[in-house]
Amino acid sequence: MPFTYDLSEATALTRALVAIKSYPGAEHACQQAVADWFVRHGMTPEIWQTSAAPNVIVKIHNGDGPTMLLNGHVDTVLAAEGWDCDPWEGRLDGDRLYGLGACDMKSGVVANMLVTRAFAQNRDAWRGTLIFSSVVDEEAYSIGANAMIEQGIRADYCIVSESVHPTINIGATGKILVRAEVIGKAAHGFMPWQGINAASEGAKFVTKVDELPLGKHPRIPASQSILSFLSGSAQYVVTIPEKAEILVSRQTVPGETREVVMKQMQDVVDGLNSPATIRLTTPPPYYPPFEIDPKHALVVAMEHAYQDEWGEPAELRYSTGVSDANLTAELAHIPTLLYGPWGDNFHQCNEWVNLPSIISSCNMFTAVIRKLLPA
Repeated sequence: MPFTYDLSEATALTRALVAIKSYPGAEHACQQAVADWFVRHGMTPEIWQTSAAPNVIVKIHNGDGPTMLLNGHVDTVLAAEGWDCDPWEGRLDGDRLYGLGACDMKSGVVANMLVTRAFAQNRDAWRGTLIFSSVVDEEAYSIGANAMIEQGIRADYCIVSESVHPTINIGATGKILVRAEVIGKAAHGFMPWQGINAASEGAKFVTKVDELPLGKHPRIPASQSILSFLSGSAQYVVTIPEKAEILVSRQTVPGETREVVMKQMQDVVDGLNSPATIRLTTPPPYYPPFEIDPKHALVVAMEHAYQDEWGEPAELRYSTGVSDANLTAELAHIPTLLYGPWGDNFHQCNEWVNLPSIISSCNMFTAVIRKLLPA
């Protein structure tokens, strides 16, 4: 068969990438390993610079036809405490590979690499363009995905190979950070009437923000959290705090925009009539909410591929978390879904991936590409 995938190769490649520490901002060595692999297999990777480490892009042009983008990220979160092994060891235990980033999401990147090579070697089975992208900084600010979009990535379909099995994710909340800077006036703590207490005024803002109505969507829940409230001096002093800073994380649903949220927040500020100055900004990262029609050809093709691979229907899910899929879907306007190898303990100690699921993902991606980019 022309499209076959080897478990031992997938295992070795995932272990090799896991062995390379790749915290956000320090993905250079891992991206170089990805690029070198493509060179060894006769392909020419493109290095797209970002303000952090570079993205690696591989384009396989094969005549006229649609374009499929396979996207993944090589950065990981910081290693948590309590690992039973070295987080970069890539310890094998039966069908499991333990390691930081094993499932989130270096195994997904590996699946995309293997599929890209297979289609480069079997050009008579399809027509169009296949694009592989390994991006950086997804766990922090999505610098890589944003840069790739700003540099003009274009496609008709996109699969982001994040681990969401046993579901196929076809939508997600968005995320907006709102920073409120409160500027008051310092005074002696025994004569508070001489000042403007930034902490007190900030607390009034927080109370009203917690009462704001959130967006409504039949399938995606909105939420909001006060992430931090900083005020006063780190050292004990009897002084009215003249500054406070509040960080609000707002998880939005389709129909809510940054402008809508900021108007809500500004209305709160205006309604307080505070003697302090309260300035609102929206620092990065920003992720718009997204959803793809369940009847879209990409979703239908992935459902069929899932049924063929697993022998049961797929569940379509809407995520409460954000990813680069939000950006490819809404900023690059590419119909996008998420599916990839499965495992557990993401962002915790002892993260693991089920190794055969890498091959299952390869099989499913292959079926989807052949369906949507037919010969």
